[in-house]
Amino acid sequence: MKGQRINPNNLNPMQMNNMSSMMGMMNTMQRIGKSKRKYTIKLEKANKKFLAKFIDEIKKQFAGQETAPQQQGVIDFLDYLKTQCEIKDRTEVKVSFEELEFLKRMIGDSIRGMEGMQFKWYQLIKKAMMKVMLNQYKQLFEEIKK
Repeated sequence: MKGQRINPNNLNPMQMNNMSSMMGMMNTMQRIGKSKRKYTIKLEKANKKFLAKFIDEIKKQFAGQETAPQQQGVIDFLDYLKTQCEIKDRTEVKVSFEELEFLKRMIGDSIRGMEGMQFKWYQLIKKAMMKVMLNQYKQLFEEIKK
C-alpha cells in the first residue's frame, strides 16, 4: 500500500498530533506477538471480566481487517488475552512490552474519548452510564499501569 503525501504546512497542530499518534499505534501493532511475554499484569475479578468485554469490543473494531498480515498478531493477542481472562482461578496475565503498551494506549484512548463526550440535558441515563463506564475504565487502566 502506497502512502499518501501530505503537505505539513496545511496541517494544524492537532491534526499533526493525531497523525503522529496513529503512526505510533501502527508501529506498536506491527510488533505485537514477536517478543516473549515477560511482564505480569495482576487483575482483580471484576476488572478481569470488564477487560474481557473490552476485548470483545476491540475485536469488533478489527473484524473487517483480519486479512491484513499486520493485524494477525493483534487478533492472536486479543484471543490470548480473552482466554486468560476467562480462566477463573488465574489473576495474572503475562504480556510482552509491546502488548502492554498497546493495551495501555487502547484503554487510554477510550478514556479520553469518553471524557470528551457531550450529552444533551435529557440524556441523563446515558450520561450516568457513561460515568460508571468511565470509572471502570480508569480502574482497569490503573491496574494495568502498576
